[in-house]
Amino acid sequence: MATRQLAPNSFIWESMSRLMLSEIFASQNIVAALRQLISPLCDQIASADDFRFIDLFAGVGGNRSGFQSAGGRCVFTSEWDSYAQKTYIENYPAEHMIAGDITQVDAADIPDHDVLLAGFPCQPFSIAGVSKKNSLGRAHGFADETQGTLFFDVARIIETKRPRAFLLENVKNLMSHDKGRTFDVIKRTLTQELGYHIYCKVIDGAHFVPQHRERIIIVGFRGPVAFDWDMLNLPEKNQIKLGSILHKTDGSEPLLVWDGSKFFDHANQCIPAKYTLTDNLWVYLQNYAAKHRAAGNGFGYGLAHKDSVTRTLSARYHKDGSEILVYQGEQKNPRRLTPRECARLMGYPDTFRIPVSDTRAYQLLADAAMPPMILSVAQAMKPMIINSNEKIWQAMPVQINVEELTMTGKSNNWTREQLLVAFNLYCQLPFGKLDQRNPDIIRFAAMIGRTPSALAMKLVNIASLDPVITGSGRKGLVGASKLDRAMWDEMQQDWNKFALESQMMIDALVSQSNATLIEPLVTEEIEDDVEINYSAENKTSQTQIRVGQHFFRRAVMSAYAGRCCITGIAHPSLLVASHIIPWRSGKDNRLNPRNGLCLSALHDKAFDKGLITLTPDYTIKISSSVRQMADNRFASEWLIGLEGKKIALPEKFTPSIEFIEWHNENIFLRD
Repeated sequence: MATRQLAPNSFIWESMSRLMLSEIFASQNIVAALRQLISPLCDQIASADDFRFIDLFAGVGGNRSGFQSAGGRCVFTSEWDSYAQKTYIENYPAEHMIAGDITQVDAADIPDHDVLLAGFPCQPFSIAGVSKKNSLGRAHGFADETQGTLFFDVARIIETKRPRAFLLENVKNLMSHDKGRTFDVIKRTLTQELGYHIYCKVIDGAHFVPQHRERIIIVGFRGPVAFDWDMLNLPEKNQIKLGSILHKTDGSEPLLVWDGSKFFDHANQCIPAKYTLTDNLWVYLQNYAAKHRAAGNGFGYGLAHKDSVTRTLSARYHKDGSEILVYQGEQKNPRRLTPRECARLMGYPDTFRIPVSDTRAYQLLADAAMPPMILSVAQAMKPMIINSNEKIWQAMPVQINVEELTMTGKSNNWTREQLLVAFNLYCQLPFGKLDQRNPDIIRFAAMIGRTPSALAMKLVNIASLDPVITGSGRKGLVGASKLDRAMWDEMQQDWNKFALESQMMIDALVSQSNATLIEPLVTEEIEDDVEINYSAENKTSQTQIRVGQHFFRRAVMSAYAGRCCITGIAHPSLLVASHIIPWRSGKDNRLNPRNGLCLSALHDKAFDKGLITLTPDYTIKISSSVRQMADNRFASEWLIGLEGKKIALPEKFTPSIEFIEWHNENIFLRD
């Protein structure tokens, strides 16, 4: 069917004819209502965005600014304050109207989206807010029925819409409010009730602006992902100073048409006198500070110089500006920041419009999210949002739980997800511990909906496919299925893919069940031969490296029963899962346990530097450069004396002869 093309004017009037004009102009957001009418035209010419997000408790749009700059498109906004709405509309002309009271919004009516953003009200939890409410005898936290319970509206929307990810922003004090119980409720709701994987971090605004402003950021993902806070690109803290955001009186202050002369007198190149404290107010603040100093309290004004990093801007700033007073010399009273300077202090560009009074502007900006901070987090989250279907581990169910991992109907067949868990455990458990009484087998059997005996039997079936096990005279159960054999072949053909996928499955199960992973046999540090590009673009790869190394260490340590194959040392802190072909040289076998040796830290370094090697029959060979140190007692006992001795072979994953020969040819320092 051909699409009828409408000229812009005819489209608008035809659309308006379907609406009651009285309803449009009765709307609190007339401009947004009119824009909504022409949104189909905008959609025709708009380029595709990377992801869609919604902006709850939007304020003046700090969260939106960050995610929009990261490539997202806002499809829904909620904000109840009329002054915040006015500011938001002025800065973010939208195709959608702003919803008011979120408690009155049906979650089903909210557009589908990839990311939910919410800076739910912080006053019930902030130090200043709690102090004020206590002084007035009012409830705070979740007991504040007006603001404190709005988190549960966020949870209600997450439960209904199931976005891929969310970001929640609040004051640092949220973590300690009510002795940590408030934060525990939030985490329990997000993880146990909603099934999301969450990551929490306190970030100081001083990384981005000249203001000490700590905020708790809670990031959540619907499924297991390779997110890590190390992906966050944080500039060095306290490097940006107050002088960088102050109005310039040397003629270089930009003329902002939308500001006019409200905040800066361009004709006289000065800050309007109304921002300088009166004599009475300045005397009052000094006396107030002196009184509290005498009482041993820390209350008082904060005098800030051009080379300062300020205190936190608060919603009471409009009263006297006491927390951030700009020093103007000994002969002049200090002054407040102007609203434009406050916007800069919060990380908003000069293109940000301030269409409200100074009092309202101070309040709105003090409650706002910081765009550069949110942008930094958005950039770290983005690969997990837009590439989630491309990640190896996203092939698993979105939400790992017992029902999805158990058999369905009358079939007793093992699912791929269950087999991934079983094969991973086989790689990490010694052959002698494949028993139904093993605590790890009991724990993981419960997670995947199998009995301990069934999981133990499956592990022994897998052992029957291992030529190292069967070649030693030990036998597993002769009952491996076609699917078992296919999984074994898949594992052998691509250890990297198998290791990442199976380890992420294990981690997802542990996260969902709040269980504990198998006790690590070695330290969790990345080995020296792992070369990482620490650029921002490669942050995701760093996390994949950690996941893979986690699997590799456990598999190698398990194979050697947690003992150095040269010395027999068994202390985990002294052991390294060493690569035969170094990580930097053998991309295809980085996570193959047959490319591993369990060595003490000393012998790992010697092996990596080519001072020792192995012959194809697993005999130790020492480089002549070491033999020249025969008069050194330490070298003689711990290195030279090893010449001609054989290593203790593992019970599975015997070192590959091919890899050993490669080490001989490419790493070993020959005579």
